[in-house]
Amino acid sequence: MATLGTLPAIDDCIEAYLTAHAAFGSDPFSAADVGDHVDGDEPSASEIEYRLTLLVAYGLLDRIDDDRYRIRCAPDESIAQWRERSAERAQTLHRLVTEPAADGRTAADDVDVELVTRDDAPFASVFVFEHDDAESVATTAASALARDESVAGIVLRASGARADHAQQIADQLCTPDIADRTPLERPFEKGLSDVVGESKDDLEFRLFLEIP
Repeated sequence: MATLGTLPAIDDCIEAYLTAHAAFGSDPFSAADVGDHVDGDEPSASEIEYRLTLLVAYGLLDRIDDDRYRIRCAPDESIAQWRERSAERAQTLHRLVTEPAADGRTAADDVDVELVTRDDAPFASVFVFEHDDAESVATTAASALARDESVAGIVLRASGARADHAQQIADQLCTPDIADRTPLERPFEKGLSDVVGESKDDLEFRLFLEIP
Protein backbone atom coordinates (compact mmCIF):
# COMPACT_ATOMS: atom_id res chain seq x y z
CA MET A 1 0.00 0.00 0.00
CA ALA A 2 1.38 3.40 -0.97
CA THR A 3 2.04 5.89 1.79
CA LEU A 4 2.39 9.64 1.55
CA GLY A 5 6.15 9.24 1.84
CA THR A 6 6.29 7.17 -1.36
CA LEU A 7 4.40 9.71 -3.49
CA PRO A 8 6.69 12.56 -4.58
CA ALA A 9 5.42 16.09 -3.88
CA ILE A 10 2.01 14.69 -2.99
CA ASP A 11 0.87 17.70 -0.92
CA ASP A 12 1.72 20.15 -3.70
CA CYS A 13 0.15 17.82 -6.27
CA ILE A 14 -3.12 17.54 -4.34
CA GLU A 15 -3.24 21.32 -4.01
CA ALA A 16 -2.79 21.68 -7.78
CA TYR A 17 -5.39 18.97 -8.42
CA LEU A 18 -8.02 20.60 -6.19
CA THR A 19 -7.29 24.00 -7.70
CA ALA A 20 -7.75 22.61 -11.22
CA HIS A 21 -10.95 20.78 -10.33
CA ALA A 22 -12.47 23.82 -8.62
CA ALA A 23 -11.60 26.11 -11.52
CA PHE A 24 -12.22 23.89 -14.54
CA GLY A 25 -14.25 20.84 -13.51
CA SER A 26 -14.29 18.46 -16.49
CA ASP A 27 -13.02 21.10 -18.95
CA PRO A 28 -9.44 20.96 -20.28
CA PHE A 29 -6.79 23.28 -18.86
CA SER A 30 -3.11 24.11 -19.15
CA ALA A 31 -0.35 24.61 -16.60
CA ALA A 32 -0.65 28.36 -17.12
CA ASP A 33 -4.39 28.16 -16.45
CA VAL A 34 -3.72 26.47 -13.11
CA GLY A 35 -1.11 29.09 -12.24
CA ASP A 36 -3.69 31.83 -12.77
CA HIS A 37 -5.90 30.29 -10.07
CA VAL A 38 -3.29 29.57 -7.38
CA ASP A 39 -3.81 31.52 -4.16
CA GLY A 40 -0.87 33.02 -2.32
CA ASP A 41 2.67 32.58 -3.61
CA GLU A 42 2.44 31.35 -7.19
CA PRO A 43 4.82 28.48 -8.02
CA SER A 44 6.94 28.73 -11.14
CA ALA A 45 5.68 27.41 -14.46
CA SER A 46 8.11 24.49 -14.28
CA GLU A 47 6.89 23.59 -10.78
CA ILE A 48 3.27 23.55 -11.90
CA GLU A 49 4.17 21.45 -14.95
CA TYR A 50 6.04 19.01 -12.70
CA ARG A 51 3.04 18.66 -10.39
CA LEU A 52 0.64 18.09 -13.27
CA THR A 53 2.98 15.50 -14.77
CA LEU A 54 3.02 13.66 -11.45
CA LEU A 55 -0.77 13.85 -11.27
CA VAL A 56 -0.93 12.16 -14.68
CA ALA A 57 1.35 9.42 -13.35
CA TYR A 58 -0.81 9.11 -10.22
CA GLY A 59 -3.86 8.62 -12.46
CA LEU A 60 -5.75 11.72 -11.33
CA LEU A 61 -5.32 13.61 -14.62
CA ASP A 62 -5.23 12.74 -18.30
CA ARG A 63 -2.82 14.55 -20.61
CA ILE A 64 -4.66 15.39 -23.82
CA ASP A 65 -1.94 17.49 -25.46
CA ASP A 66 1.60 18.60 -24.69
CA ASP A 67 0.20 21.22 -22.26
CA ARG A 68 -3.48 20.37 -21.97
CA TYR A 69 -4.92 18.27 -19.17
CA ARG A 70 -8.28 17.05 -17.95
CA ILE A 71 -9.45 15.66 -14.61
CA ARG A 72 -9.54 11.86 -14.83
CA CYS A 73 -10.83 11.05 -11.35
CA ALA A 74 -13.11 13.68 -9.82
CA PRO A 75 -13.30 14.07 -6.02
CA ASP A 76 -17.09 13.75 -6.06
CA GLU A 77 -16.95 10.33 -7.75
CA SER A 78 -17.15 7.13 -5.73
CA ILE A 79 -14.15 5.12 -4.62
CA ALA A 80 -15.46 2.30 -6.84
CA GLN A 81 -15.12 4.54 -9.90
CA TRP A 82 -11.58 5.49 -8.87
CA ARG A 83 -10.69 1.82 -8.39
CA GLU A 84 -12.07 0.95 -11.82
CA ARG A 85 -9.90 3.55 -13.54
CA SER A 86 -6.88 2.54 -11.48
CA ALA A 87 -7.45 -1.10 -12.40
CA GLU A 88 -7.51 -0.24 -16.11
CA ARG A 89 -4.14 1.48 -15.85
CA ALA A 90 -2.70 -1.31 -13.71
CA GLN A 91 -3.81 -3.93 -16.24
CA THR A 92 -2.16 -2.05 -19.09
CA LEU A 93 1.10 -1.61 -17.18
CA HIS A 94 1.07 -5.24 -16.04
CA ARG A 95 0.64 -6.46 -19.61
CA LEU A 96 3.47 -4.27 -20.87
CA VAL A 97 5.79 -5.46 -18.09
CA THR A 98 4.98 -9.17 -18.23
CA GLU A 99 4.70 -9.56 -22.00
CA PRO A 100 7.94 -8.12 -23.41
CA ALA A 101 8.13 -8.18 -27.17
CA ALA A 102 10.42 -10.86 -28.54
CA ASP A 103 11.49 -8.72 -31.48
CA GLY A 104 13.05 -6.02 -29.34
CA ARG A 105 10.31 -3.43 -29.63
CA THR A 106 9.70 -1.12 -26.70
CA ALA A 107 6.65 -1.24 -24.45
CA ALA A 108 5.23 1.78 -26.25
CA ASP A 109 5.30 -0.17 -29.49
CA ASP A 110 2.82 -2.65 -28.04
CA VAL A 111 0.19 -0.08 -27.17
CA ASP A 112 -2.79 -0.45 -29.49
CA VAL A 113 -2.97 2.02 -32.36
CA GLU A 114 -5.91 4.39 -31.99
CA LEU A 115 -7.86 4.39 -35.24
CA VAL A 116 -10.01 7.13 -36.73
CA THR A 117 -12.37 6.16 -39.55
CA ARG A 118 -13.05 8.43 -42.50
CA ASP A 119 -15.17 7.35 -45.46
CA ASP A 120 -15.12 3.80 -44.05
CA ALA A 121 -11.30 3.73 -44.15
CA PRO A 122 -9.24 3.39 -40.93
CA PHE A 123 -6.38 5.81 -40.24
CA ALA A 124 -3.79 5.42 -37.48
CA SER A 125 -3.68 8.33 -35.06
CA VAL A 126 -0.38 10.19 -34.72
CA PHE A 127 -0.44 13.00 -32.18
CA VAL A 128 1.60 16.11 -32.95
CA PHE A 129 2.96 18.13 -30.05
CA GLU A 130 4.71 21.47 -29.84
CA HIS A 131 8.29 20.18 -29.96
CA ASP A 132 7.73 17.53 -32.65
CA ASP A 133 9.42 17.81 -36.02
CA ALA A 134 8.86 15.90 -39.26
CA GLU A 135 11.46 13.27 -38.37
CA SER A 136 9.96 12.43 -34.97
CA VAL A 137 6.43 12.30 -36.37
CA ALA A 138 7.61 10.14 -39.28
CA THR A 139 9.18 7.69 -36.83
CA THR A 140 5.94 7.47 -34.86
CA ALA A 141 3.95 7.07 -38.07
CA ALA A 142 6.20 4.27 -39.32
CA SER A 143 5.77 2.42 -36.03
CA ALA A 144 1.98 2.79 -36.19
CA LEU A 145 1.86 1.53 -39.77
CA ALA A 146 4.02 -1.47 -38.87
CA ARG A 147 1.63 -2.42 -36.07
CA ASP A 148 -1.51 -2.23 -38.21
CA GLU A 149 -1.07 -2.91 -41.92
CA SER A 150 -4.80 -2.58 -42.60
CA VAL A 151 -4.86 1.21 -42.29
CA ALA A 152 -5.28 3.55 -45.24
CA GLY A 153 -2.79 6.00 -43.78
CA ILE A 154 -2.34 8.18 -40.72
CA VAL A 155 -4.26 11.07 -39.23
CA LEU A 156 -2.21 13.82 -37.64
CA ARG A 157 -3.97 15.09 -34.52
CA ALA A 158 -3.11 18.32 -32.73
CA SER A 159 -4.79 20.97 -30.64
CA GLY A 160 -6.57 23.62 -32.67
CA ALA A 161 -3.91 26.15 -31.71
CA ARG A 162 -1.23 23.99 -33.34
CA ALA A 163 -3.00 23.33 -36.63
CA ASP A 164 -0.38 25.31 -38.56
CA HIS A 165 2.41 23.26 -36.99
CA ALA A 166 0.68 20.02 -37.98
CA GLN A 167 0.16 21.36 -41.51
CA GLN A 168 3.86 22.15 -41.85
CA ILE A 169 4.83 18.66 -40.71
CA ALA A 170 2.28 17.13 -43.08
CA ASP A 171 3.83 19.01 -45.99
CA GLN A 172 7.22 17.49 -45.17
CA LEU A 173 5.77 13.99 -44.80
CA CYS A 174 4.49 14.30 -48.36
CA THR A 175 7.83 15.27 -49.91
CA PRO A 176 9.69 12.64 -51.99
CA ASP A 177 12.82 12.67 -49.80
CA ILE A 178 11.03 11.85 -46.54
CA ALA A 179 11.68 8.13 -47.09
CA ASP A 180 15.42 8.79 -47.46
CA ARG A 181 15.80 10.40 -44.04
CA THR A 182 13.16 8.64 -41.91
CA PRO A 183 11.85 5.08 -41.35
CA LEU A 184 8.91 5.73 -43.69
CA GLU A 185 8.93 3.58 -46.82
CA ARG A 186 7.27 6.21 -49.00
CA PRO A 187 5.81 9.72 -48.74
CA PHE A 188 2.15 10.24 -47.94
CA GLU A 189 -0.48 12.01 -49.99
CA LYS A 190 -2.31 14.79 -48.21
CA GLY A 191 -6.03 14.21 -47.79
CA LEU A 192 -8.83 16.08 -46.10
CA SER A 193 -8.66 17.91 -42.78
CA ASP A 194 -11.21 18.40 -40.04
CA VAL A 195 -11.67 20.16 -36.71
CA VAL A 196 -13.60 18.43 -33.94
CA GLY A 197 -14.55 19.47 -30.43
CA GLU A 198 -17.48 20.66 -28.38
CA SER A 199 -16.12 24.11 -27.55
CA LYS A 200 -13.54 26.56 -28.86
CA ASP A 201 -11.25 25.69 -25.94
CA ASP A 202 -11.32 21.97 -26.73
CA LEU A 203 -10.78 21.83 -30.49
CA GLU A 204 -8.69 19.14 -32.15
CA PHE A 205 -7.29 19.53 -35.64
CA ARG A 206 -7.09 16.37 -37.75
CA LEU A 207 -5.29 16.01 -41.06
CA PHE A 208 -5.54 12.75 -42.97
CA LEU A 209 -2.48 11.52 -44.87
CA GLU A 210 -3.09 8.64 -47.23
CA ILE A 211 -0.75 5.85 -48.32
CA PRO A 212 -0.47 6.12 -52.12
